[in-house]
Amino acid sequence: MATIYPFRQPATPLQGANAIHGPSRFLDQPFSAPHNSAPNHTFNLMGGFRCQGLETRLRQCEAAAREKFFQAVEALPDMELEGWFSRQLENKIIPALTRIGFDESFARMLFQTAASSWQRMGPLTNKCIRFDPDLIRNLNAIREEVVSKAGSKSDTPWIILPRVYYYLKEDQSAYLLCYLKYLASEPASEFRRILTRVIIEFVGNYALKYRSSTVSGCRMDSALFYGYAAMFWKNLKNPPPGFEDDLIFNHCLRWIKLFHCRCTDLNADMTQNIRQMEAYRQKVMLLEDPFPSTDNDEPDLGRLFVTLRHGGPGTEAAIDFMGNWLHSSRKDSAGRSLSALLPAALNKLFHTIKIKLPIESPEVQKSVRKFLLGLRDNFASDGIDKSGLSIKSPEQFRFVVRRVLGLVDGMTASLA
Repeated sequence: MATIYPFRQPATPLQGANAIHGPSRFLDQPFSAPHNSAPNHTFNLMGGFRCQGLETRLRQCEAAAREKFFQAVEALPDMELEGWFSRQLENKIIPALTRIGFDESFARMLFQTAASSWQRMGPLTNKCIRFDPDLIRNLNAIREEVVSKAGSKSDTPWIILPRVYYYLKEDQSAYLLCYLKYLASEPASEFRRILTRVIIEFVGNYALKYRSSTVSGCRMDSALFYGYAAMFWKNLKNPPPGFEDDLIFNHCLRWIKLFHCRCTDLNADMTQNIRQMEAYRQKVMLLEDPFPSTDNDEPDLGRLFVTLRHGGPGTEAAIDFMGNWLHSSRKDSAGRSLSALLPAALNKLFHTIKIKLPIESPEVQKSVRKFLLGLRDNFASDGIDKSGLSIKSPEQFRFVVRRVLGLVDGMTASLA
């Protein structure tokens, strides 16, 4: 038997500890953070991006959620795992879950609190694992159907996959291994996005439904809620490599929004957190009104850099956002046309991109180049053709378009 102590936060030498007891897996240390629910990032044309940027706020929200997660799991009992299951967690399950954006400490908690039920998947004493033939058949059929109907928004083919809280059975714990096996070999695709969502929902619902009787229900609810909340913020700020197109934060928020159906009523802080997560999700993916009426009536460009981290969906959203700005008939508080402010704002954005892009991943760098290409194509054709729709002075509008195209070409050349 192997005893693991997943909930004990190790002391550091700075705290005067001589040693760390037990193989604790807390890799993501909590740190203090202000908790303010309002999205707080604006763009100032005179001074550039304010130091209190969107990315800083996302990091603070993640830290606040993770701190509450650690508080919830602090008093949870230590669990004893069978040796084969401990090895399976270490070598297969935990690495696979961290690959799709889980914190290691949160992933470990999901299995520790319902260890008895999860261990029904074994014992696994050899390298050959027999999976449920019906599940294999369904997965293969769903994959073929999803591939054949690429671009379709229908969820019908895959909703039969076991993951829903009310229909999960205790003897289905081994289904997770099957899902992870398919995930490991699946390239970026709609089917992989579906698998990612299924896995995120499956592990949370199974751990909640079959948690040990020795685990406090209240603390378990809090640990799950804030664990998924921290995962949301982490993946909204920066998705895991290779999963930029999957929008994993959406899967986390969807699970959180259904949480009240599976546990006691949400407290006021949880309800406020959900509103906060939805507000920032819309802000990052450019779903809210991009030109809010405020005293400092300047459209917000800072979020675009975070948006571009989210692969194809983020790139498309950013291009559409800039097109809407160009054709906006709104005026700022000083009476200036918002479209006329675009060149100055773009110049500030491109300056920031030049500074930050070298330390970003190759996928983000690729997204920025696609954004510039799409921006140029959009403005060069659509911008000129619709010049009379957005502003009373077509010549002034064409001047703005020429300025923007010059900036885009210069930025593109600097990245070559």
